[in-house]
Amino acid sequence: MRILAWNCRGAAKPAFMSSFRRLVQIHSPAICLLYETRLSGRGLDRVLRQFEVEWESYVVESQGLSGGIVALWKRGVATVVVFHNCAQQVLMIISEPNGAPWILSGVYASTDHRTRRVLWDELTHLIAQGFPMVIVGDFNCILERSEKRGGRAFTDSVDRREFRDFISRNGLVDLGFSGSQFTWCNNQSGCARVWERLDRAVASADWLTRFPSYRVSHLPRIASDHCPLLVSTAAGSSYQCPFRFEKVWLSIPQSWDIVRGAWGLPVRGDAMQRVSRKLELTKRRLRRWNREVVGDIFRKLEGVEAAIADLQRREDQVGVLPEADMVSLRGPLAAHHSILRQHEIFWR
Repeated sequence: MRILAWNCRGAAKPAFMSSFRRLVQIHSPAICLLYETRLSGRGLDRVLRQFEVEWESYVVESQGLSGGIVALWKRGVATVVVFHNCAQQVLMIISEPNGAPWILSGVYASTDHRTRRVLWDELTHLIAQGFPMVIVGDFNCILERSEKRGGRAFTDSVDRREFRDFISRNGLVDLGFSGSQFTWCNNQSGCARVWERLDRAVASADWLTRFPSYRVSHLPRIASDHCPLLVSTAAGSSYQCPFRFEKVWLSIPQSWDIVRGAWGLPVRGDAMQRVSRKLELTKRRLRRWNREVVGDIFRKLEGVEAAIADLQRREDQVGVLPEADMVSLRGPLAAHHSILRQHEIFWR
């Protein structure tokens, strides 16, 4: 299933409908969550009539010219029960054929951190019910310095600490992304230009277990100052390589930190549920670390051998290498020995 979540900054403007239809045409989402629609009353009715007949909808009307959420889902894809308990989110209980229900929360958090506390409390109460849950949308807050560029210097303010505490306390996992680093830009020029990652997807460990092949993409920023987010519950291929803990990881000290950090995350449930969820979190972190940091040791060996060959070729041409190049040669030689040892451990 694909979920499109977009802070469109006004669904009545001329550019919205053509851009939205283009997104649907390209990505074929089953569910669309539109935030900051700025629609209510007759204006909202006029826009809803433009959606294709196969879409069902649920609406949280805007307050004046701010806010507003529209949830759309294609008929027949799944059984969907929709409601909202505050103006900052729409909750969808999704029951797909031959699968247990799970919850999608479409979030458009308030710009006022005091109002956001209501959202954090509502979500915390819902997560405690134990259903697999994913939360997607515009949180109007960042977690850390790396999620901001430009403008005033980053400060670890109260609202950011509260956001981090909400994520940590509920054992939620940021699903990461592919695409642009930031999801919002103020579109100003020069030193006044600011980028932030305000939009994201986070999920419970149960949801990760249910959909281990998920993907999150930041789509190009068009017709709004926010990127649309595309969340896919399954990768293009249905095959999922089984998880194996590689003994070679133990030769890298950082692996211990990965396990320790994942195991220390708070999770809910009885004793066995907590063990199961922590194992799942640990597995996912090790997989990502192996992919991003450890890499393919076979390709790495080829790269080291190429570097050694290049330096030795230069030595043949010029005779004795300068001391700086000799130092450069000793490094790849040592790395080559280390990677060969990793190969031996891997094959054993």
